Amino acid sequence: MTRVSRNPDETRARILASAQEAFGEQGYDRASVAEICARAGVTKGAFYHHFDSKQRVFLELLEGWLAEMEEQLTLLADTPLPVPEQLVAMTGVLGTVLKQAAEQMPIYLEYLMQAMRDPVLWEHTRSPYLRFHDRIAGLIRHGVDEGSLQPVSPETTSSTILAMVLGVLMGALLAPDSIDMTASAAQSMRMLLAGITKEETPCVSS
Repeated sequence: MTRVSRNPDETRARILASAQEAFGEQGYDRASVAEICARAGVTKGAFYHHFDSKQRVFLELLEGWLAEMEEQLTLLADTPLPVPEQLVAMTGVLGTVLKQAAEQMPIYLEYLMQAMRDPVLWEHTRSPYLRFHDRIAGLIRHGVDEGSLQPVSPETTSSTILAMVLGVLMGALLAPDSIDMTASAAQSMRMLLAGITKEETPCVSS
């Protein structure tokens, strides 16, 4: 049954919530615009007034999740913590946000496979990874400059950190009851830092 709303923001939010629900239950590919509209109680006309495609709905859901992560990382970057401590705290933030979003990750992986066949969509999808890579590389570079980290390659180290976090995420998806994502991500970061932190820098507490 179509629900009438005079508030465009409310309608948009209802479409997003219904899409997330439909994606979670049916997968990205099988969840149709008609299904999303039925769950949201809106017409297709209302749907296309707010979104030009199902892809756009998914990307907005993804962007909302990433925006939350970036907001927390920005707050962390404003603290006076030494770089090694920032990195451990940052990994904890990533782990916590990824844990909250873990139910949606199978949908994202399904969507990712489709994006790999669409150059425009692929570029849009990989851009968040590049933003996080640049942010972490900048932090590593700062740690090298301040003397808390050994003279490692910021780009290579950033890639290693992201691969580590994504590996923890995949472990949590494959065996959700066997891993605490936040604690595992932070512990993995401490292990990595043990090899690149200057000896005179105090060890990050566990």
